Amino acid sequence: MKKSSVTTLAVFGIVALLLVALFLVSGRISLLLRPLEVVQEVAPTPEPTVHIHRFDAESHLCVECGERCLHEHGFDSDFFCLDCRWACPHETHSAETAACPVCGRQFNHHFGMDGVCDVCGKEAALYTAELPDRYFSPSAHSGRCLRDTLTLPDGLTLELAVYLPWDYNEETRYNVAIMLHGDGGSCDDWTDAPERTHRGDIQFYTVYDNIIDEHLCDPFIVVAIDNRFLKSSFYGEGLIKNTLLPYIARSFSTWMEGDSYDEIAAAREHIAIGGLSRGSIYTYGVGMARCLDVAANFCCFSNGYIGDVPRQMRAEGRDAFSIKSYIATVGLKDEYLYVRGHRYDYEVLCSSIDALTDGENARLFEIDAGHNFITWTASFYDALLLMF
Repeated sequence: MKKSSVTTLAVFGIVALLLVALFLVSGRISLLLRPLEVVQEVAPTPEPTVHIHRFDAESHLCVECGERCLHEHGFDSDFFCLDCRWACPHETHSAETAACPVCGRQFNHHFGMDGVCDVCGKEAALYTAELPDRYFSPSAHSGRCLRDTLTLPDGLTLELAVYLPWDYNEETRYNVAIMLHGDGGSCDDWTDAPERTHRGDIQFYTVYDNIIDEHLCDPFIVVAIDNRFLKSSFYGEGLIKNTLLPYIARSFSTWMEGDSYDEIAAAREHIAIGGLSRGSIYTYGVGMARCLDVAANFCCFSNGYIGDVPRQMRAEGRDAFSIKSYIATVGLKDEYLYVRGHRYDYEVLCSSIDALTDGENARLFEIDAGHNFITWTASFYDALLLMF
């Protein structure tokens, strides 16, 4: 090959390489000269913050979100509504554990007279026979059973027994159950006195402890008194209104804001009067007939002699008072006349008192037991869940 031909090929090769290089460089330059695409990030919409409403006492508006409180009983010093502060902000809790599955906060079931929890929809396990074994056995926590003596205006003394839950504290408002014993009994029958049954000695406070540990109703205390002063309904009325309830208001944390009559009456939906046997008669004759202005819950076990009670409940404007709950029980193995009489008197009260409606705020339970503490423990268990 001639030298000139070689030279010509070399020149063409160099030119080709230069063209390829120029093409590659121009492509990169064009990429660099393109306008940049702006990518705009959109911030996610924040989830609404879950909170417990803090209501302003004057405007009734939540200071955090502006929502209006529709309840009517005012606010405490921390701006919590007195009606709904017990309710979880997530408005739910487990039927099994009574704890909120969202935040884990522990709550109590609130069944009401229909026996269905307001928050989780669980139905209360009510008993018309002997309570299960666990209610007669010591629970994980044990409440306190106290004794006290009150001096009455005439100088006589009143013995009483008090049950306080194991976690009793001054920051919690407690419902109050005033309980009356039967003939031959004493006030501590309702707390820690051993009561002989076919299953051996049982004590009421173990039932209360287990109810509280299972979160089956709102917090409560039991105050049981000596019955002997309630034979006179007039004297019994004064004892309850003027001595016992003021003492409870001063001594314990309850829904009563103070010990005046008006402050006690304002908390009547959180006060119950009840009794067994003779105590049931006194509950009718003193509690329902004369104390409707200071109590709205009544439970009467194993006796229904009501006498003139319907007329007294309608007298002197007493029929203007609402009744939150009236629970009566009979032991089916009790004497036939007692069973029949209590059924009849329950029907008379429900048909003659406008404030009572069978199946709504009044219920009759027939317990498959006799005139004994098997009937009365089941009766009071049922009543506590429905009243509180």
